[in-house]
Amino acid sequence: MAPLLAESNPLLTASPGLMIWTLITFAIAMTIMYKLAFKRIQDAIDARRKAIAESVEQAERTKSEAAQLLDEYKQQLASARAESEAIVDRARKAGDEMTTRIKAEGEEQRREQIAQTQSQVQAEVERAMSDLRRSVADMTMTAAEKVLRGALDSSAHQKLVEQAVEELDFSRLQKVGASS
Repeated sequence: MAPLLAESNPLLTASPGLMIWTLITFAIAMTIMYKLAFKRIQDAIDARRKAIAESVEQAERTKSEAAQLLDEYKQQLASARAESEAIVDRARKAGDEMTTRIKAEGEEQRREQIAQTQSQVQAEVERAMSDLRRSVADMTMTAAEKVLRGALDSSAHQKLVEQAVEELDFSRLQKVGASS
C-alpha cells in the first residue's frame, strides 16, 4: 500500500534532482543569511546581552550601596538610641539631684523656721514673765503701801487685803497669760 500513496501524491515521491536543487538553494540562502543577517542578529543579541549584564551589575552595585546605607543607618540609629538613653539618664539624675537638693533646702528652711519660732516663743515667754514679775511687784508694792497706811489689826488687815484684791487688774494678767 505504500507504493499507492507515493504514486498518488507527487510531493511524497523522492526526486533526486529536486533534492539537489533544494540543497543548493538552502546553501545559497544560508550563505546570504550568514553574510547579511546573522552578523546583525548576533550583534543585536550581543548588545542586548551586554545591556542586560550592565543592568545586572548596576543592580548589584545599587544593592550593595543600599546594604551599606542600611548598615550606616542602623549604626546611626543605634548611636542615636544610645545618645538619647544617655540624655534621659542625665536628665533623670539631674532631676533626682534637684529633688534631693530641694528637699534638703526645704528641710533646712523648716528647721530655721522652727528655731526662729522657738526663739520668738522663748522671747514672748520671757517678756510675759517680766511683765508678770513687774505686775506682781506693783501689786506687792500697792498692798504694802496700803498695809502701812492702815491699822494693823486683823479685821482692818483682812479688809485691806480684800480691797487690794478688788483693785487688781485681772484683765492685764489674763492678757499676759494669753500672750505666753
